[in-house]
Amino acid sequence: MTRLFSVETRLEGWLDATEYLLDAETQLNIILAINSPLSDGPRTRDVMDRVDEFYAEEDQFPLHTVAETIFPGWEYTRRGLSGVFEKYPDEDYGAIATRWGTYAHRLLRRRDAEGGVFNPLETLIKKMKREASRHGGFKSAYELGVSEGEYDLPLYNTANDRRLTRGGPCLSHLSFKLFQEQVHLTAIYRSHDYRYKVLGNMLGLARLQACVAHEVGVGVGSFVVHSTYAFCSAGRGKRRLQELVADLREMA
Repeated sequence: MTRLFSVETRLEGWLDATEYLLDAETQLNIILAINSPLSDGPRTRDVMDRVDEFYAEEDQFPLHTVAETIFPGWEYTRRGLSGVFEKYPDEDYGAIATRWGTYAHRLLRRRDAEGGVFNPLETLIKKMKREASRHGGFKSAYELGVSEGEYDLPLYNTANDRRLTRGGPCLSHLSFKLFQEQVHLTAIYRSHDYRYKVLGNMLGLARLQACVAHEVGVGVGSFVVHSTYAFCSAGRGKRRLQELVADLREMA
C-alpha cells in the first residue's frame, strides 16, 4: 500500500505520484521525499501559469491562493514576521477564511488549556533560534541535537474537529526538525487531492519552511509529504489531467 517517491523538486514528486494515482486511483500512504523544496525546476513561472490555466478552466483556486491558506507568504514577503504574526490573523484572515482554509490561522492563533491565546509558529521559531545558537559550530554535537516532540505543530484540533467526518482539515500535523544546520519539514495529511490541492499545498508549505529557516538563520533542508489517503478528484475527466501531466513533464 505504501509508495515512496524520492525526487529533487516538488513538481517531480507531484508528477510521479499523480501518474501513479491515475492508474491506481485511490491509494493509502503516498510519500513524497523532496530534496530541494524551494525549486520547481528552471521553468517555474511557466509551470505555475499552465497549472493556473488548468485550474481556472475547472473553476478552482489558483496555486497562490491555495498556498496562502497554508502560510501567508504575501504578508511575509512585504512585512516580515510582523505581517504574519499580527496583520494576517487580525485583519486579513476574515477575507479568505473557509472551513478548509484555516491552516495558516491555526499556526498563528491557538488557545492553551487555560483559555489563553498563543502563537505556535512564533514559539517554534524562538525554540529553534535558541537551539541553533546553543549548538552552532559543533557539527557532531549539533547532529545529536535533533528534537522530536518540541518542534511539532498539530493542525488537528480535537475539540473543534472531532465530530467532522467530511469537510474538516486535511492537513493534520507538521513536524519540523533542526538537523545539520538545516530546517527539515514533514507534513502529514489525512486526505489529499492530487488534482486540485497538492501542488498549492506544497508551495505554501515550502514557503513556511523557508520562513522558519530564514528566521532561525539556517538552511532549508528536506521536505516530506505523507498523504495517508491519496486520490485525484474526477474534475472534468482523467484525460485532461493526463494532458496537464504531459505538458508539465516537458517543462520539468
